[in-house]
Amino acid sequence: MVSIVDVWWADLRSADLRRADQLPPPERARVAELTTPADQGRRLVGALLLQSALRVARGLPSEATVGIDRTCDACGAQHGRPVAADGAGPHLTVSHSGLLIAVAACATAPVGIDVQRIGDAPDVAAWVALEARIKAGLAAGEGTELALAPPLPGYAAALAVGAAADVTVRLHLT
Repeated sequence: MVSIVDVWWADLRSADLRRADQLPPPERARVAELTTPADQGRRLVGALLLQSALRVARGLPSEATVGIDRTCDACGAQHGRPVAADGAGPHLTVSHSGLLIAVAACATAPVGIDVQRIGDAPDVAAWVALEARIKAGLAAGEGTELALAPPLPGYAAALAVGAAADVTVRLHLT
């Protein structure tokens, strides 16, 4: 079986806080709670990309919004792994570092993505691979792990998919 993973890339140039009105109220509140423009921009763009991922996966019109639940398994606060609030899928993951934001969605298997500036970690390739695996909820040796080529120089990224079969990645640049 082939698992199809859609990966959306964007950068801070697409962060326009006026677009926050396109988000469900809880996501708008998550953007507003941050104090620095860069942090607000990363969170805004990530939330907008999650909406795009959900619309594409569900065949929804461009103006549709889907609630996101981010309940943390450990403490119950709204900073955990994003899932569609209605539980209907797809599996979602989001990551951001510096200027770059990435979201991945897969209808058939858990998915994790991580992006990191190359100067941020001593062995950034191993770091992003491990973070992607953790975000997908995978143990060592489970699923499929892929290095990704981010659209901006100076970054490394990895994707982990909870399926041992073939993985097809479809890229979307916004």
